[in-house]
Parts: sequence; C-alpha cells; structure tokens
Amino acid sequence: MTTLIVIGALLGATTAWLAVSLAPRRPSAAEALDALRRPPVPAPAGAERARQALAAPLYQLRLPRTQTLRDLAVLDRDPTTFLVTQLGLAALGLLAPTATVAALNLMGAGIGWGVPAGISILLAAGGYVIAEASVHEDAENRRLLMRYTIAALLDVIPTSLAAGAGIEQAMTSTSRNASGWAADRIRDALAYARDNHQPIAQALRDLGEETGVVELEQLAGSLYLAAGEGSRIREALIQRGESLSDRLTADLEARAESATERMSIPLMALTSLFLVALIYPAMAAFQP
Repeated sequence: MTTLIVIGALLGATTAWLAVSLAPRRPSAAEALDALRRPPVPAPAGAERARQALAAPLYQLRLPRTQTLRDLAVLDRDPTTFLVTQLGLAALGLLAPTATVAALNLMGAGIGWGVPAGISILLAAGGYVIAEASVHEDAENRRLLMRYTIAALLDVIPTSLAAGAGIEQAMTSTSRNASGWAADRIRDALAYARDNHQPIAQALRDLGEETGVVELEQLAGSLYLAAGEGSRIREALIQRGESLSDRLTADLEARAESATERMSIPLMALTSLFLVALIYPAMAAFQP
C-alpha cells in the first residue's frame, strides 16, 4: 500500500509539473519593455514548443549545471535538447521496471512493488548521471583536440616569426593550414579580433574561458607579457609549445598505462576461471 501511495505521488507530481510548464509564464516588466523595442519573435510550435515546455521547470531549477553548460557550448549543442534527452532517460529508467512488473502481475506473477520501485529510482538517477557524464566525456575529447591543435600551431608559428612575419600574420596564416573543429574555432577568434580591432591575446583568452581550455588562457598571458618585442614573443611561444608538448606526452603515457591496466583485468579473470576449471575436478573427486 505504501509503495502504491509513493507511485501515485510521483505521478501526481509529474502531472503538476507538466501543467505548470505548459502554462504561459507572466513576463517581467523588463522583459515586457524589451519586447516593445524589438520585433516580435514567432512563437515556437509543435515539437519545439513541447521541448521548451518540458525543459522550462528544469531551467527554473538552475539546470543544466555551469560545467555542463560549458561542455554543451564546446560541443555546440542546444541546452534545451540536452535537458529533454536527460529527462527522457530518467523517465525511461523510472517507468521501465514498474511497467514490466505491472505487465507480469497482470499475467498472474504476483511480484511485490518494493524492489521494483527502488530499482526504478536507481535507474532514473543513473540515466540522469549518464547523460551528463556522456556530454562531459565528449567535451573533454574536444578540449584534448584543442590542446593538440595548439601544440601543433606553436611548433610552426615561431618559424614564421623568425622569417619576419608579425604575430597576428603568423597565427592567421598558420591556422589556415590546420583543419578540424579546434582550428576552426581559433580562426574564428582571430577573425573576430581582427574585425573588431581587438588584441589577439584577448580573443584567445575569451576562447579559452568559453571552451575551458586553460592552455589558451596561458598562451594569451604569454602574448600579453611579451607584447611589442618580436624576439620575446618567439621565445615565449617556443617555451609554451615545449611545455604543452611535454604535458601532452605525459598525458598520453598515463592514458596508455590506464588502458593497459584495464586490459589486464579480463585476462586475470580468464586465468582465474581456467585455474578453477583445472582444480575443481580434482577437488570434486577427492573423498575424505
């Protein structure tokens, strides 16, 4: 009975949540005045309106988290789509065990509701966490790609500086020869700085803060410190490139060692099973 009350309360809370999210929100005075100054934005319809309605209560709960928003920005993904996907995984984990037990009980299985309810809560929490972990892992892979791209550029830019090119010309021409997501973001940042007459160090710092790549901020700091002196800029970039290359090499070695350790676990398990298969017949045949 208690379990049925809990399930009923969860369903009631879900229904109330959907009702509140689908109800139109009263705009604030600042939003109303701002809307008068701008042309009206067409209201979303169909699936887009449903997605925004589902995500609205989560936004009020200050979701996604700040780190998750940074990860989504790196991946160029829509936070609303992410929240709807995360909610769908949690709902699937919450309803799947309950629905399975209900179907089995209709066929006369007579299964209790206590354990399935606990499994449902665990699966719902697992779906929520897995969605965030997946986004974070994909974002870290992109950040790693950005670090490799920076290291590759820092290997070439000092050569262009030694040939007489300026720092802006050297970075722009070098980034044009690179490809991939990271190179595109660096080119866009340099183009924005050129079009808005900003120092390239500021553009790199802003890109580092946006993507969460500390190496971009460190590179911007080196450019600030060595501004105006070509030889100092070249030396600073060479040192920064060597430091970053050493760090990436150490990271690769750590990843390789971790992969080797993970591979040894199944081998140890297979060895243990083989030993058990060899020893068990002798132990079974032994009679005191």
